[in-house]
Amino acid sequence: MTDEGDAPDERTRSDTGPGWTTVDTPRSDGEPEWELFLRESPTEPLRHAGSVTAPDPEAAHERATGLFPEATTVWCCPATEVSRVTTRDLGAGYRTEAGGEPS
Repeated sequence: MTDEGDAPDERTRSDTGPGWTTVDTPRSDGEPEWELFLRESPTEPLRHAGSVTAPDPEAAHERATGLFPEATTVWCCPATEVSRVTTRDLGAGYRTEAGGEPS
């Protein structure tokens, strides 16, 4: 559901500026991928919650509400219409420093 753990692959990335990497390869075979945005209360902003694979928006919504039953609002957007951009190194994984905190 997050990019953590995705294997680095130079064919799946393209630089869009200093420190930014676009992720543009689907994470599944077959079914379309849907990005999930939700809120758990009417006063909080929408937040990206992850993604699911499903054949259509109705099935994506069903899977999303199963994963996030506390959500009051769920948006299921086709992943092909969402640009995923990150400032972190997708291949870095979790490294610990002397203090034991991830870098």
